[in-house]
Amino acid sequence: MWEKMELVRVYTKPQGQQPDFSDPVVLSANRGGCTVEDFCNHEHRSLVKEVKYVLVWGISARHYPQHCGLSHLLQDEDVVQIVKKKDREGEGRCRFKSHSTAPARISDREKS
Repeated sequence: MWEKMELVRVYTKPQGQQPDFSDPVVLSANRGGCTVEDFCNHEHRSLVKEVKYVLVWGISARHYPQHCGLSHLLQDEDVVQIVKKKDREGEGRCRFKSHSTAPARISDREKS
């Protein structure tokens, strides 16, 4: 029945946890599509803007896990983990995180 109606069950996996096989997201190839972008839009409209990459386990993946983009076509019973972009505000420079508002370089400081 799933194949005849072209329905695709996609399971979610939170980071650091086991996949949730109890409540799949059902997508349709005929209505809406079965790409990662369609999956993100099904979850929440603003999620597409926050996606850094997606990890996929299942039939559509060449290896486990596979890093995918928004155009990846999902197959029935795939497991998807979404990795979001980090918020860059207030992080500082690279690995040297600055918690002050002072300039990062000595040459940028004002003379007193």
